Amino acid sequence: MHNLGGMWVARSHHIEYLRPAFAGDRIEASTWVANLRRVRSLRRCAFTRVSDGKTLAKGETEWVFVNVENGRPSSIPKEMKQAFTLVPDGPES
Repeated sequence: MHNLGGMWVARSHHIEYLRPAFAGDRIEASTWVANLRRVRSLRRCAFTRVSDGKTLAKGETEWVFVNVENGRPSSIPKEMKQAFTLVPDGPES
């Protein structure tokens, strides 16, 4: 990323808490890239209790690719886009 002259900056976060977790619960965290647009990318996540497969929380973060020299949004380089596999509907689907 540094060699491409850019970096990711979080623009917004959204978290939805669905169920409680308890001491001793094993929890699996999953994250995936849902889309890559011109200067933005949406990454989603889910936290699942291993014992019953219930989703405890889910969320998403919108990231903006910015030029490190001027701090302005910059088109996501082709090399960066090729580094990600898009999973639009997420692993739970």
